[in-house]
Amino acid sequence: MTKTGRSPYRPIRLSPAARIVPRGGGRATVAANSEGRGRPPNLVTVVLDCVRAASIASLGAPEGAPTPELDRLAARGATVFTRAVAPGNWTVPSHMSIMTGTYPWVHRRRTFVRGDPPMETIAMWLRKRGYSTGMFTEEAHLTGGYGLEAGYDDLFSRRIGTSDEQRTSVNRTLGHAKFFYSDSFRRLLEGVPPLALPFTTLNFAAEAAYKRDVCGEYLLDDWSKWLATRPSDRPFHAFFNFVDAHEPYPELAGSFLDRFTGRAYAQIPRFYLLAVPGMLERMPWNRVRAAYQHAITEADRKVGRLVAALASAGELDRTWIFVTSDHGQSFGEGSNVYHGCGATDSVLRVPLWAIGPPDAEAPKRVDRWVTLCDIPSWMKSAALGRPAFDAEGRPSIPFPISPPDRTFILAEGGPASDPNRSLLGIRTDAPWNRRQIAAFRGPEKWTLDLGTGEVRHWPEGDQGSPTLPEPLGAHAAIEAKHAVFGIFGKDDVTRYAGDGRELERDSLDDVRMKSWGYD
Repeated sequence: MTKTGRSPYRPIRLSPAARIVPRGGGRATVAANSEGRGRPPNLVTVVLDCVRAASIASLGAPEGAPTPELDRLAARGATVFTRAVAPGNWTVPSHMSIMTGTYPWVHRRRTFVRGDPPMETIAMWLRKRGYSTGMFTEEAHLTGGYGLEAGYDDLFSRRIGTSDEQRTSVNRTLGHAKFFYSDSFRRLLEGVPPLALPFTTLNFAAEAAYKRDVCGEYLLDDWSKWLATRPSDRPFHAFFNFVDAHEPYPELAGSFLDRFTGRAYAQIPRFYLLAVPGMLERMPWNRVRAAYQHAITEADRKVGRLVAALASAGELDRTWIFVTSDHGQSFGEGSNVYHGCGATDSVLRVPLWAIGPPDAEAPKRVDRWVTLCDIPSWMKSAALGRPAFDAEGRPSIPFPISPPDRTFILAEGGPASDPNRSLLGIRTDAPWNRRQIAAFRGPEKWTLDLGTGEVRHWPEGDQGSPTLPEPLGAHAAIEAKHAVFGIFGKDDVTRYAGDGRELERDSLDDVRMKSWGYD
């Protein structure tokens, strides 16, 4: 970092070994679409990290965040998907699903494991067809070597390769001190909760400073430059991730006196809120929600700049733009905190808009349940000159060849100990700390706990209650397992668990965002 606060970063180009199509004579030529219209459309995917559908005013939330830029973009003829479901409840598995069109139990990239993607991504497929590809991300996980960046020629990110210890002075000083995650310290906090405030507020300040740096204007500046310098005779695919709505929220820093009052509990990290009984009830959730909604509006402003750059480059009218989120955010619903745990609607239901070129054939509204696994199929369909989707959100051409079944729309609520090993073995009595599969159809919702076999049912949908419905009785649970989840015996459970084992993640020496809930 320079003293001005701006890093001297450059676009990062993938190594030749990571490329599907080499530069030069081996690159595929741009194919005209099947209807002979010439150059295929550009494809832009925008992920507003952590933004849940229940907090968007234009989607009907009574006290939701205003999103004027998205509203203006939608007025161009957007399709609004009112029942969109994220495939997973945290960044890595959900993004891999968005990129491969498969559920987490198919691609199995659920934790921090470096390597190539488990299968072809839509970016890899588009690049083979001659698309220019670029990833612009404030979320460090996307450029962490977990396969999410595969298929992108150019990577733009503030903190590629930054370790936990390098990120903040607090982390450099304390590192991964086990004391703060020990049973004895948790028991101490349970008896004297205010003891958590001095440490957590110090760490919060450092993490908030890190987030302010990551969430600058630099990506949008480079987006404009990239549009101006890319080959003008080729379509492009760009992927964005804005983390404004991800905790921590700098607005919660407060005054010095706040460090000794109940307001400071808004700065407590997810680990203590989940692991220490009674801590969750001390959270001033109204303050946190207000900061969250402000962050959503800030992310919306970036979407406005992104679209303005497209218009200035003369590309807006030949571009499909898909705006969504990788998962939502919980503020106590179902005893969940933020994300990465549980299968409540607060973490699984997300906003989704699709805005095509003026001549695109698309409905104004889709009320049928859709999964974000559909997005690469829509992109492939549009790239081949076909309607991206029909009146019920079904794509013209699937990606991959065998798309998920649409009878029930499914999602995975992985346990917090998957991305967050510091929670492993803690509060195993809590449903959010076990792997769950959620299923949606019509107004109904079901969840299957793969750890206990319990099935829960919401006849009228998950209404955001802080409590969960009681598990179904034995006979009703068996019926639901058969009819909803297709489970007829113990062996059928493994199709949701992948190969039945969890891959070990890479060392945290190479992983970011410890205090953002990943350790």
